[in-house]
Amino acid sequence: MSNTSRLQLSLSAKSLTNLAGILNTSDPFAVITVRGDSQDNPPVIVGQTEVVYNSLKPQWSTVIFLDGYKFGVPHYVEVGVFDFQAKQVGENEKNLAKQSSEQGRLITSNEATRDLIRAGKLPHKVMGTALFELGQILGAKGNLASKSLQTGGVLFAHVERSRSDGSHGVMKFQLRGIDITNTRSLGRKSNPFFTLYRKVDSPMGATWSSVFRSNVIKSNLNPKWEAAKLNLEAICNGDMNRAMKVVVRDYRRRGRHLDIGEFETTMQRFVDAKNEGGDVDEDAGFTLHRNDKKTGNVLIIQAGVAPSVRETSDGEHVPLSRQQRVKSRPEFIDYLTGGCQISLAVAIDFTASNGDPREEGTPHYFYPPDSEQWNDYQKAIFAVGSILEKYDSDGLVPTWGFGAKYGPKVRHCFQCGDEVEAKGVNGIMDAYRGVFSTQLIMSYPTDFTEVIRTAASYVQHKQEVAEEENDLSYTILLILTAGNIENVQETKQQLIEASDTPLSIVIVGIGDNDFASMEFLDEHQPEVEGGRDITQFVRFNDYKSYNLLTEAVLDEIPNQLVEYFYDRDILPGIAEDIDKETVAVMPADDDERTVTFLG
Repeated sequence: MSNTSRLQLSLSAKSLTNLAGILNTSDPFAVITVRGDSQDNPPVIVGQTEVVYNSLKPQWSTVIFLDGYKFGVPHYVEVGVFDFQAKQVGENEKNLAKQSSEQGRLITSNEATRDLIRAGKLPHKVMGTALFELGQILGAKGNLASKSLQTGGVLFAHVERSRSDGSHGVMKFQLRGIDITNTRSLGRKSNPFFTLYRKVDSPMGATWSSVFRSNVIKSNLNPKWEAAKLNLEAICNGDMNRAMKVVVRDYRRRGRHLDIGEFETTMQRFVDAKNEGGDVDEDAGFTLHRNDKKTGNVLIIQAGVAPSVRETSDGEHVPLSRQQRVKSRPEFIDYLTGGCQISLAVAIDFTASNGDPREEGTPHYFYPPDSEQWNDYQKAIFAVGSILEKYDSDGLVPTWGFGAKYGPKVRHCFQCGDEVEAKGVNGIMDAYRGVFSTQLIMSYPTDFTEVIRTAASYVQHKQEVAEEENDLSYTILLILTAGNIENVQETKQQLIEASDTPLSIVIVGIGDNDFASMEFLDEHQPEVEGGRDITQFVRFNDYKSYNLLTEAVLDEIPNQLVEYFYDRDILPGIAEDIDKETVAVMPADDDERTVTFLG
């Protein structure tokens, strides 16, 4: 089973620096590239937004599709924001500003523009770039992350999972306004256009995200807007009954458009209400309201869905199989976007099987700081911890040791460091190193049972606290060991008991041991032995890079998490919304990234 997911990226910005001079306002648009598992990989362009004219706080309607996200594998996305220069491409800004958002996107994504982008000769002013790792966005409250741009202003990035079980295809629709209230005087008439929004529900209320803007009809109170052809996946994420909203406004050249009226609907109601003759029939359309007053009517004169297709990242439309449209159980990404917190706990082997830590080449040997080398324990902590800390809002990690003797007694679970929970990867590293400043004696045997029991108790309490806040919590216990366990049956029983808690356990074998006694960890048969499969064992030396290691270590986590919650009839929470003003803004990337943005 593939653990990759398809995501939808939506972008907005605020407080952008005006690069258009005193008498004009910038016209921002965004170019989106992916760099795969490293921020230094060559960029691949996956999409461009439309231009939002005369605005320093754009909310772009274009939804960008990102394929291939996999938990445990870094996935870097970089966004460049540019001030559109109409004259440089031989266009008239005044006319372009009145086009629909789809037409506006074509201006920035045509082949000529793509050639200029690839050649690094984009004729538009750079407003800034922002690099995101998708884990940063998915792990943030409300799946909303923000970063400052180099020239000023803040870019917001929001993701949600593309549904594979919803309606897919291209929806064509056309709207007509009837007797729209005039917002102008002195014999002039409004220049109406409409914006289509989709609703984003949350426990704290709802917000509306723009997905389309129509063309502008000049001086007309009975406008017939151009027909639109939009990907259903981009409009409503395949949910024909998702709440939508239409807002009609009077276009103003300076960008300060006046609201005329609005109504709520769904794409299914568009289809049901279509009036192909275009005759005035208020019962078949929708009523515009503003401040509880009627401000006109809107008829749906076209609405229909073409055969099911899916648009890939490069714009290709691919037919969907019947199996792809069948409703399935929730996916791992649904729990992430629904607010489930992924936490980390670490347990480190301090048994004598590690050898003398003062001898170079042994697993616990600490290299001099100026050598810029780490031992394998440090490498494993960094590799796994740097991935998982993005998904944990508080970043607190209980860090335990086992197999050391303090006085006459061997301790099979003890706290590392001065704090009950370390803060992030650096805190884990400090706690680990600090153990060697204590009076420990590395001893035997290698025994995980007390660590597993302690972790199970910890995560059960963590989930109970989360439930009080109507949240979910799931923990990954990372056990790093250089030894082979001897008490196989006792360990197996402890794992079966722990499987009733929201816990997965990954054991990483450090060093050159053959780890023969660990094979049972990957041979658990729940249907025979009971419990669920929560354990995976990997050998550190089998992986030549951090990314390959973390991919292997975290490969089974998504299925284990979904199995735990779904089998207990615990469904993903509603995608959490958060006020943009409360989002912590990451500092701007180095200026150099604006130069290397397009490679």
